[in-house]
Amino acid sequence: RNAGVNHILIFEIDPRNHLNYLELLSIAMLFISAWGVTLCLYIFSPLVTPSMRPVSWPLIFFVLVFFLLFFPAPTFYYKTRFWLLRRLFRIFTTPIFPVEFADFFIADQLNSLATVLLDISFVACYFSSTWGDGVGQCSKGSRWYRIIIALLPPWFRFAQSIRRFINSGDWFPHAVNAGKYFSSMLVVGLSAAAGYVADKEKTDLLGLEIFTAYVFFACVSTLYAYWWDIKMDWGFLDHTSTDHKNKFLRDELLYASGKKFVYFIVMGFDLIMRCVWTINISLADWDFADKQIIVTVTAVLEVFRRAVWNFFRLENEHLNNCGQFRAVRDINVRVITETEKKRKDQEDDEEESDNEVPKRLSRSSTRRNSGNSLGINLRLFDDTAV
Repeated sequence: RNAGVNHILIFEIDPRNHLNYLELLSIAMLFISAWGVTLCLYIFSPLVTPSMRPVSWPLIFFVLVFFLLFFPAPTFYYKTRFWLLRRLFRIFTTPIFPVEFADFFIADQLNSLATVLLDISFVACYFSSTWGDGVGQCSKGSRWYRIIIALLPPWFRFAQSIRRFINSGDWFPHAVNAGKYFSSMLVVGLSAAAGYVADKEKTDLLGLEIFTAYVFFACVSTLYAYWWDIKMDWGFLDHTSTDHKNKFLRDELLYASGKKFVYFIVMGFDLIMRCVWTINISLADWDFADKQIIVTVTAVLEVFRRAVWNFFRLENEHLNNCGQFRAVRDINVRVITETEKKRKDQEDDEEESDNEVPKRLSRSSTRRNSGNSLGINLRLFDDTAV
């Protein structure tokens, strides 16, 4: 907001319904508190609720979260929740609908939440089995539904890019962007094949070849995605710059008061975070550390990378809107608080009351003047008649 990024226009949000940062933090703290309470109840379940199985508390938490998301009553940010659900529906039905900015922006978030989606599938598998006996079966990477869920996020962006290519006819950047997500799907497929070979305990040449192909295409996909981040999504390395005042960046920098070193630090940070998948190979797959701990750490790092990516993606989109005259950069759009609304209403009421007295005086003066002029005209008429 302080940088002047018009996110309301970018996402085509109704300014009367969208959440401000305080409301978002409140919702986040609500769910964190509920998660903490559930965790404590799970740990101390033999003391607190000895008649219940400890795993019942995580199930209650998941049911509560989904219940609040899909609750149809007009409460708990009803319009915002259903705006998100409509966007998710458009994403899951890609490429039926035309692609808007909010559609592919949220689909990008899903690509960074692949681990979360896999965990949700694990929870569904776990509680649909024998509540504990299916842990090993549900966590196997070669199970068909886990492969499909892992393929869904890149498929959404691949289909969206193809739809935008069909609508616009421009192979660049849409068809090239589709190639990036196709490489991601190829990496997921090779990873699943490597997991299948590991489950079968095959150590022959086939397993080595699949693993080598997986590492090679993972490197290609990482470099492909990183170049797209800094060049296309963030608008850096702009060779069409007019005055070349920000070398290797772009002409206008809105964040950090235009300090260039901040942008270069972010570029390096994004490259490092893009390569965290190597930790899974170097530590987890070779039994140097527990795999679940490594997966959790890398998932958190990816969410943090995506959060940083979001800021600079919106900055570039805002500048593109200004350059194509779809937005005005100098307008600072922000949420009007309830206190400001009441103060504005009071000022309007006072202004109306102050203006009411001059209007009454003006109307009475007008009536007197009209009466005087009428009398003068009548006298003139009488004099003329005589």
